[in-house]
Amino acid sequence: MFTLGFRRLLLLVVVAGFSMMVQATSLKVDAPKRYEVQRGDSLWSIAERFLDDPWMWPHLWRANPQVQNPHLLYPGDIIELLQVDGRTVVQLRPRLRIMTLQEPIPFMPLEQVDAFLNRDVMIDRPDFEDALYIVGLSEERTLAGRGDQVQVLGSLTAGVTRYGIYRDLEEIRHPVTRQHLGFKARAIGVAYLVSDEDRMASFRIVESQEEIRVGDRLLPFTDSPFDAGFQPRPPAVALHGMVLRALAASEQQLIGPYQPIMLDLGSEQLQPGHMVEVLAPGRRVRNPQTGEVVFAAENPRGLAMVYRTFDHVSFALVLQSHQPMAPGDAFRQGPRR
Repeated sequence: MFTLGFRRLLLLVVVAGFSMMVQATSLKVDAPKRYEVQRGDSLWSIAERFLDDPWMWPHLWRANPQVQNPHLLYPGDIIELLQVDGRTVVQLRPRLRIMTLQEPIPFMPLEQVDAFLNRDVMIDRPDFEDALYIVGLSEERTLAGRGDQVQVLGSLTAGVTRYGIYRDLEEIRHPVTRQHLGFKARAIGVAYLVSDEDRMASFRIVESQEEIRVGDRLLPFTDSPFDAGFQPRPPAVALHGMVLRALAASEQQLIGPYQPIMLDLGSEQLQPGHMVEVLAPGRRVRNPQTGEVVFAAENPRGLAMVYRTFDHVSFALVLQSHQPMAPGDAFRQGPRR
């Protein structure tokens, strides 16, 4: 049975057309005239096909406020570029579907970014010490790895079966001001809940970057922030900050697309979904003709999107990179269009 909401959307498409005006400057020169949404697509990957600035995709749907959740796309939907009175129009033609059997495509390609989203966490020392902890390994071994089962004590989080395994706390200080920004727990693996009897629970390790041992802590994974309804946007006010570090296992110095970074502004200034522009920091240079020292402006390197915030820092995912980013780069609110 087809839902009333879908009938309404289908009627609008047939009678009035479901279309949005697009500024010619925002469209890619080689944007396809017609595209059918495929399984495995994401809103971001589709936006990259059409727009020079993919994060502007949500703005295309605002012309249709009477349609509930018009930004949701499903496999089989058709997106077309049409010319109407000399202007380019994006038109969506939804495929007839049974809504209860269809899932909209996600905002981000989760298979590429999910590995990073829960790997790092900022946590107070008392909360870390009170977290679930490993008390026993299978077959009385001293070390465990992928596929092994471990016994855990502590209070489980209701409804959560996937946990990260952590060891040690690293204090994060601002490299310039030396302000204490919090503690980061070091992720070393992933485990799934197998059984829970009284206070003792059994977990199976499904990923391990290091050998797991007694005393390691377990923290619940959060749901992905990049669901189908997620929409990026620039912060409402001007801001300026610094990229503190990469958040990959290797803590590499050069950072590229789909890699997470730590920013030095927290939840008072940033929210999940905020777009920030990362810049090479400005520097003083000497004019070879006059000898005068002048300040070279900050140079844009790319865009990142905040996906998790804490009191004093935020985590963001690099979405576009014109050149590699590095710790110490500056960032500001994302560009508005």
